[in-house]
Amino acid sequence: MNDTLDNDLTTYVPSEHHILCVDDEANILSALKRMLSLEGYQVSTCESGKEALELLKTHAFDLIITDLRMPEMDGIALLKEIKLLYPQMTRVMLTGNADLESAKAAINDGEVYKYLSKPWDEPETFVVIKEAILLTLKLRDQESLNETVSSLEGRLHEYFVTTIKIFSNLMEIRAPKLLAHSKNVAYLSSQTAKLLGFNEEEVQEIYISGLLHDIGKIGFSDRLLRTSAFDLPHSDFEVYRKHPSFGFACLKSLDRMKNIAATIRAHHEQIDGEGFPEGLKGEDIPKSAQILGVVETYFELMEGELTGSSMTSMQAIKALYAQGDKAFDRSILDKFLIAAKKMALNVEQQITSPPPQATKANTPEPAAALSAPNKTNEASTKPSSYRPGRGEDPAKKDFTFKILSALVNTYSGAKIDDRRDEKSGFLWVYSGSKRSDDNQKLDDWLNKNGFIYDNKLSGWYYPFD
Repeated sequence: MNDTLDNDLTTYVPSEHHILCVDDEANILSALKRMLSLEGYQVSTCESGKEALELLKTHAFDLIITDLRMPEMDGIALLKEIKLLYPQMTRVMLTGNADLESAKAAINDGEVYKYLSKPWDEPETFVVIKEAILLTLKLRDQESLNETVSSLEGRLHEYFVTTIKIFSNLMEIRAPKLLAHSKNVAYLSSQTAKLLGFNEEEVQEIYISGLLHDIGKIGFSDRLLRTSAFDLPHSDFEVYRKHPSFGFACLKSLDRMKNIAATIRAHHEQIDGEGFPEGLKGEDIPKSAQILGVVETYFELMEGELTGSSMTSMQAIKALYAQGDKAFDRSILDKFLIAAKKMALNVEQQITSPPPQATKANTPEPAAALSAPNKTNEASTKPSSYRPGRGEDPAKKDFTFKILSALVNTYSGAKIDDRRDEKSGFLWVYSGSKRSDDNQKLDDWLNKNGFIYDNKLSGWYYPFD
């Protein structure tokens, strides 16, 4: 540490600073107090380390000066304790000539700023004391600055989260289906990124990119928003191809959104250069955008956005692999496939797990909505309206239908025909080929969870009460 400190840190007035002196010899304490008080310092004294620690619990000091040799707790032990509890308070050792080596060792260990010899030289002592107090002030200023920076970082994070929520709310206002689609893309993209070895911050950025990847569509007309890309006329498709650039323009000016904005701009690019809006190729496309492109295409294929008719999960995956090494990086496809299977498995487990028992403090989880009524209580209990149909809480209805849809899409040839909004309409599920053992599992599940099979229509429907 330098022998001198920058004296311009503050206007130095001795009377504004409080010094604690510790020594088991009363005459030494008296001499120190007299000398320092005459210079203008506020001085407190203690005759033991234990007494000093008790005083420090209720009083703040800019400097402590302690003798090396004291009974019970010596000066080195006291200063180590003070360093741990009050690291911003500078520590000075007072020692006789016989103990100089011990005092130097304490300095080398980083526990002590400097040492003063007995008998002390007053001018030299005042210089050391001033430098030590200036060091304390500097350390406190640094701590205050660190706290301010931490506070600002916390506020910036809050603003960042608020910004994301505002954009999400705009999407929900313009097109609720757009936000639901984006949440699915965000989740599966982040899981794929984890499998590819992205770090935590990068995974978070990819999740946010997925959540906001279609933010550029909020400026579309209502007609354009309602029309799938497959059905767009050529003139409208040219506008549609610009939505990644519109999204980039919305976010690029926000510092913490720069990587996210770049990912959104490139998420429709393809490694063969046939994508849009810029026709980038291969490694020119950010890896995060390539992940987003794979995942969004997967969901758009199942939603019928790209082909005019919806695909099952397996059909969509086959279509993606057909474009491997052309539109999509095959190494990303392989990790995406693992993530997609895990997502489907988690959804299926969520649906098929036994519903928790309802108590006064515990209501059924959304996954219980598709469970068959308890036969032993059927006669005495009013049928629950907590079902995948009309009349239930909209949020629960939306959740249960989503997870049912995710489950059905994992079976080849299976599909849902949702007619709940029609008069006396049912929620229909068609499980596909009976020759498939997997599809027989879906039949068994539907039967177990309250669906009824209609032989004439070869489909399952849910009976509303």
